[in-house]
Amino acid sequence: MIENAPEKIKELMSAKRPVTLGLIAKEVGCTALEAAQALPAANAAFVREGISFEAVWERLAAWEKVTFFVIHEGHVFEIATKLSPGKTAMGYFNMLHADAVLGGHIKADALGRIAFISMPFMGRESHYVAFFGKDGTLHFSVYVGREKHQLIESVKEAFFKDKAELCEGEA
Repeated sequence: MIENAPEKIKELMSAKRPVTLGLIAKEVGCTALEAAQALPAANAAFVREGISFEAVWERLAAWEKVTFFVIHEGHVFEIATKLSPGKTAMGYFNMLHADAVLGGHIKADALGRIAFISMPFMGRESHYVAFFGKDGTLHFSVYVGREKHQLIESVKEAFFKDKAELCEGEA
């Protein structure tokens, strides 16, 4: 990580261009997880050890609408939907609803830390839950949903409630 990482992170977060944990990581020379850990405490809170992926997902599946976000090899995938509940079977966390917009199988045991992140995106308020691999890469994120470019207030409230109940140093 570069020597002036806190100053560089502050500069990046105040930019009007899109800033992601991946961009911060690239600019300061670290993993996405380390970039999240370097954010000011007001911007990142990590789920306490011992709270399972399944417990976090259950909370997110109760939210009205989210945007499921994956960046892979420079490609950006965004799926606006309500998350399906799921269950673990045969080594995967399986999303359950057959008619859901987002379905699939998550290799939950490949995940490491989970963080509640609040950081501006193109100058707009933004909140999401980031799921990191054990190697520090960002596997996917679940953003507070929007309607007509505005955060859905009930989902924003749920984000902060769940953050307070699940994260280190919260509550």
